[in-house]
Amino acid sequence: MPKRITYLEKRDGLAREAFRAHWSNTHAEIARALPGVTDYRQNYLLESELGLGAGLYRVDGIVELWFTDDDVVQAGCDSAVADRLIVDEQEFLSGLTGGPVNAGTPHPAWPFKLWVLARWRNAADADDPAHANVEADVAAVERWADQLSGTFDGALGWGLNVLVPGADLLVRAALRREDQIPEVAISFGFADEAAARTAAAALTDHQPDQAAGHLDGVRHLLTGLYARVAEELVII
Repeated sequence: MPKRITYLEKRDGLAREAFRAHWSNTHAEIARALPGVTDYRQNYLLESELGLGAGLYRVDGIVELWFTDDDVVQAGCDSAVADRLIVDEQEFLSGLTGGPVNAGTPHPAWPFKLWVLARWRNAADADDPAHANVEADVAAVERWADQLSGTFDGALGWGLNVLVPGADLLVRAALRREDQIPEVAISFGFADEAAARTAAAALTDHQPDQAAGHLDGVRHLLTGLYARVAEELVII
């Protein structure tokens, strides 16, 4: 099932709650009619940026879109609904960058998530000799995420999203683009905010001994690691 992830940066000077209100109401109502979309999740990143990778990426929200099949993805992007979304984006965004990812099917609703964003330490290109073993590296990240999820109290599950190498990115002429879009995005689900924040604390500089142990399994594979707690809103 095709999936796209888009990273949003709120409009300069717009209050965080105003950004959230516009995105979850006005913008969401337009997006509900986007052709071919089966699941649409908004992930509103909570205010704290302390800890692992603070400031690495300009992201205030993460969009997850699943489509019925590959044929409808481009049709949705070329639709009149997409045109309306582009116009409305300028009302609450300063930046937007997204792209297709390899991921699983939609997970059950996770009220809160710990997102871990990163880039491949070597080029994520199967044709690049420096990263010829990309499938093995993805499998290693999957094992790490599964093991880490088991150490988090209250974890509901996890999901891995890997940016499709060489794919065209979704950008807007009127908005800033992320120079270094995350190539790997891992989400860990939780039922409550406290559990998600406790898990995040284990990956931050506030607990360096724990962080070192938790990240040992992927430090040789990933760089630009960034952790942030988000509240999920299921639109479709």
